[in-house]
Amino acid sequence: MALTASQKESVRFYLGYTDTDRGLYSRLEGAMDVLSAEAEARIGTILTDLAALETRLRTDVGMHRVTRAEDVHLAEGAGQRTLFRRGHRLVNNLSTLLGVEVFRYPFTPAPSSGVARRG
Repeated sequence: MALTASQKESVRFYLGYTDTDRGLYSRLEGAMDVLSAEAEARIGTILTDLAALETRLRTDVGMHRVTRAEDVHLAEGAGQRTLFRRGHRLVNNLSTLLGVEVFRYPFTPAPSSGVARRG
């Protein structure tokens, strides 16, 4: 049983490779075609965990609570840093299983936009 086209697309996405330039990443494409059944099963599990993590991050967006009223400071929603670290770990596991480098991590916090202070 080989990885499905959808699973391969997800692997490319999570490792930061474009779907349109597959020819440039022959090492990744070749690795996905010669996996053992055990590695394919493990990759399937990792992809499921990554999809669940993405859902959790989308759900948590905007779920900040005010921790101080003078200068508004926002607390991270539901351990977002922990979720990012878990995402990095799962992407690293994919990278290790396939023997390729991560091109770009998908779980990187967006730059913060501060609240304007009244002066």
